[in-house]
Amino acid sequence: MRNRLIVGLMTIVVMLSVSSCKKWLDVQPRTKIKSDVLLQTEQGYKDALIGCYTLMKSQSLYGRELTFGFMDAVAQQYDTFNNSTYGSVAQFRYTTDAKVRIQIDGMWRGMYNILANVNNILDNIDNNKALFTGNNYQIIKGEALAIRAFIHLDLLRNFASTDLTKIAIPYANSLSTEVTPRSTGNQVMDLLLKDLEDAVLNLNVDPIKKGIKRSATDEFLNNRHQRLNYFAVKGIAARAYLWKNDKVNALTNAMEVIQAGNQVFPWIQTSNISATADMDKDFTFSTENLFALNVFDLKIIANKWFISAFSGDQLLKSSFNYESMYEKGGIGANDYRLIYTSRLSGNNYILYKFFQPDNYKIAYASMIPLVRRSEMNYIAAECNVGLDNGKAIDLLNEVREHRGITTPLSASLTDAQVKAEILKEYRKEFQGEGQLFGYCKRTKQAKFPPNSVTLTDVQLVLPMPENEIEFGK
Repeated sequence: MRNRLIVGLMTIVVMLSVSSCKKWLDVQPRTKIKSDVLLQTEQGYKDALIGCYTLMKSQSLYGRELTFGFMDAVAQQYDTFNNSTYGSVAQFRYTTDAKVRIQIDGMWRGMYNILANVNNILDNIDNNKALFTGNNYQIIKGEALAIRAFIHLDLLRNFASTDLTKIAIPYANSLSTEVTPRSTGNQVMDLLLKDLEDAVLNLNVDPIKKGIKRSATDEFLNNRHQRLNYFAVKGIAARAYLWKNDKVNALTNAMEVIQAGNQVFPWIQTSNISATADMDKDFTFSTENLFALNVFDLKIIANKWFISAFSGDQLLKSSFNYESMYEKGGIGANDYRLIYTSRLSGNNYILYKFFQPDNYKIAYASMIPLVRRSEMNYIAAECNVGLDNGKAIDLLNEVREHRGITTPLSASLTDAQVKAEILKEYRKEFQGEGQLFGYCKRTKQAKFPPNSVTLTDVQLVLPMPENEIEFGK
């Protein structure tokens, strides 16, 4: 396996218009980076940033594989015995099944392609401050830095060891044809945490800090919860610090989000998930999303893999395994995640979270959550284990109460029991969101429940592409 990455230009793809998804610009590879074609105006920078989010929505990335597809299949969130696409994934056949290898290589290349695009913005924006009106310079730069950190963190979580002293991945912080060597995990963490710190400084002007998610005067500032806003960056910082095992800073960042939660990211209201008509149900608990992608073709995607899928494609879990996971026979009988965002199909359950009914409310439609308020409670709870178990239990109970679980956890739980409850919550809460893999890897779980395979780096470190990756080929 090669240990260098040429961070140049594979394909700079940016949107020419925020209102049009059809016009694209391919910047010439390797020989010349035509940033002058696009980055001459404030609108050009806006389009370039939206283009980065659009790339993230690809089915090879967060539109499927890094959320409900590959990452959930490998974490045993489905029963994949007869699944033609993910059966080998769930068996960890990373190098022995050519189709699985293609999936993994596609994730790696797609993520570094996003980094090439975002670096094109960051390499040029400081020299063009005069182009921007209002706070748009800070907003665009802050979000671009956050995207760079977010992508690198996921690369680290998926393609590197939890031993941060080991050589990990290249940190692509400039658009260049020069070779970028792989860094250690610690070096990657330092760089991405610096990017997050700089992102926060820029996003101090984010209107979401005042509880404003939508703008009546600037379309670019609409739907802040679907972009990397100030609080989303704080949430990613909490996730990153916990990966580094820095629980002090993880807790600080998580608590800042939690304290702002009721004003900015209120818990789902029962009436918004239990409505009579599917078109009125908020299946992804959208009010709680710190950061979610708006995937315009999610209806087609959800139908293919869940709702009306062929038997060889459908992602499902047996009713026994699913109901056991949600503790249906006990405290989970009325769990919203079981009764509203799941559906029984024959003898199996399918995920209903991404169902897109006809005439679906725009406020709820097309969302794939990437960072959510509930995760901050789980992070803060984990950081309190062994220090203040009462606080940890309160944080878990808060989520449970807003999921229809009326029985509180015992106040006398041991450290091990609190940790076991956190694992249960990750399994229940992040169905379809790809978070269980990283949690089990970071916390060194012996296996992905209910699988019996003992986890080692063979299962937990995805292989990088064997050929040297060179943007521009």
